[in-house]
This record gives sequence, structure tokens and C-alpha cells, in this order.
Amino acid sequence: MKLKYILTILLLLACLTNYAQRNKDEELIPVVSEGVAYSLPRTGIRVTVEASQEKFYPGPYAQYAKALLGIENSPITDRETWTIKDIQIETFSEADPNQVYKAMGNAAFLLSLTESGTLAGINKEMDSYSEKLAVSTFLGEAKTPHIIFPDLSLNPFFNEVVDSVRGNTLVLKPIEEKAQEAAHTVIKLRKRRFKSLANGYDAQLPDGKAYDVMVEELGDLEDEYVALFTGKSYKKSFTYSFDYIPGENTVNGDVLFRFSDTGGVLPKTDMSGKPIAIDVKKISELSSAQAKVKDTQNTMAKTNVFYRMPGKADVQILNGIALMASTRADIAQFGNVAPLPEELLNGNYEISFHPKTGAIKSILQKQ
Repeated sequence: MKLKYILTILLLLACLTNYAQRNKDEELIPVVSEGVAYSLPRTGIRVTVEASQEKFYPGPYAQYAKALLGIENSPITDRETWTIKDIQIETFSEADPNQVYKAMGNAAFLLSLTESGTLAGINKEMDSYSEKLAVSTFLGEAKTPHIIFPDLSLNPFFNEVVDSVRGNTLVLKPIEEKAQEAAHTVIKLRKRRFKSLANGYDAQLPDGKAYDVMVEELGDLEDEYVALFTGKSYKKSFTYSFDYIPGENTVNGDVLFRFSDTGGVLPKTDMSGKPIAIDVKKISELSSAQAKVKDTQNTMAKTNVFYRMPGKADVQILNGIALMASTRADIAQFGNVAPLPEELLNGNYEISFHPKTGAIKSILQKQ
């Protein structure tokens, strides 16, 4: 009976030892039979547009602006106008679905990938990062108060009329008379502000901050009453971003978005606006060195880690034939794909790649 227990214990110890040894061997010698898939980045172009919206409301006395205040060409109708104030161009990267590779053998254990599966480094721990999303909102507009002109006069709006039959009655003043009263108020405010600035009063004016506040308030009141003749404007700025992914060849006249003087920045599917186009032109063809790499790429198929050699491009934003913005950029897909030499994949080197283009950033030998 004791012999049976001893044999059982020995058998269990042998199984545990074999299991531990097997796990240890698996950790030391991992086998990846299917390889690790990765993609190279492609370069996108992000166009950020700043546009300004202006809503104008004419003053209630606009038709009397010239006669009473000498102000000519005062608008008499509502309008909404949009203006493009600024355009900025930058690049970003994303995984290229047309450039997907598989690393096999030891090379598979050296890869560092981004969250999207793009090659970021070799034998080097990389900091994680994510691209900022570009969001365009087409719902905003300049906010205006419910009552555009709340203060129309310092004087009453009615005249009191004596009627022997009905007694005293109130009669609404005609708009011409109200305009005259408002213009008279403007003149008085100008005179008082001038006398305050010229110290033309016999009484001592307040000093320091009180004096500044008084003069400023007189100016604000004058502006409010002049607006009864010239109208009021309300402005607001909006920012839009548009992403564009060029192919491998020159692009001419692709519609990026649309723009209307009255509707503002619009999606490219909205035909009510004029098309704003993008041109992405290759500056030159492949250099002789790049062409040589491309010709010999197939002969180096045993190397299963590749990187980008980006090309240069001129980027232009056009409103018809009018140039709105331009820049020069590195475009990954305008260049070439090259194999990484096998001697750099033996674990003795740290390699970093530029995230936007996939080009080699640095090669460092590990100590």
C-alpha cells in the first residue's frame, strides 16, 4: 500500500516537472508560424478653414440718414454675408490599405505598431499616440438679440392731442418726427462729449476713472443712436476641417468643399455653393536612387519589413482659378516602398519611423 502511494507521488512530480519545463521552453522559444501583419502609413491632407459670418440689420431711420445726419448710402435691407478669413494646410497619417505586409520569423518580434496597425519602430518601445479627429459643424450661426434696436428715442412716441369731444387723446408720432428726435439726440451727445473732452463746462468734471467712464458712456450712447440710421452688424467666426487622401498620382481639381457668400462653408455635395478645389501635384518623378530601389525590390523579397521613401508635392487650394492657399508637403504615397536590410533585423538596432510618412527617422545601435 505504501509502495502504491510512493509511485503515485513520483508520477505526479514527473508530470509537474515536464509541464514546467514545457512552459519554460515555450516562453524562451516562441514560434509564430503565420507572421505579424502590419501596414505602412499613407499621408492625408487636412485643410482647416476659418470663415466669418456677418448678419446686418438696417436701422429703422435708415432712409433719413443722409437728410438728418449727412450719412450717405446707409443700407436699408437685411443681409447675411460670409467671408473666408484664413486657410491652413497640414498633413496627417493613417494606415494604407494598399500597403499591408507580413513580418515572419524573428522580425515579427521586433515590430512596434500604432493603434491602427501601422509600423512605428523596430526593436524599440514606442509612445502611443492617436490622430486628432477633424470635425466640421455646419449648424452654427451668429446669435442676434430678439430686439435689435431696443432704444429708439429719449422722447415719447405719442403726442397728446386735446379734443373737445373725446378729451385728451394720444396720437402716435410719425416716423419722420421720431427720426428727427433721434438725430437731435445724436447732435446733443456729440456736443456734450466734445465739451467734456475740451473741459468746456463751468462746473468741475470728475477726475480719473469717473471721467473716463463718463466719456465712454457718452460715446456708447452716441453709437447706439447713430445705429438707428446706419444699422447693426453681428459677427461670428467658424472653423471647418476637411480631410483629403491623395492617391499615388497628381490630382487636379478635386472638390474639397463648397462656399457661398450667403450660405457660408458648405459640404461638397451642396450644389448651392461654388466649388473650392484642391490640387496635389508631384514635384518630380522618382530619383535615380529611388528608381534603383524600386527595380531591385522584387529581388529582395526575403526581407519582409518595408518602409516608405516619401515624395514631394505642391498642394494648392483654388477658388476657380484664384489661388487661396498653397504649400509643399511630403506625401508618402508619392514616393516609393523600400525593403529594410536584413542585417538591421538581428535585434542589435533600434529603428524609428516618421509617423506621417513612414520614412526612417533614426537607426541606433543598442549597447
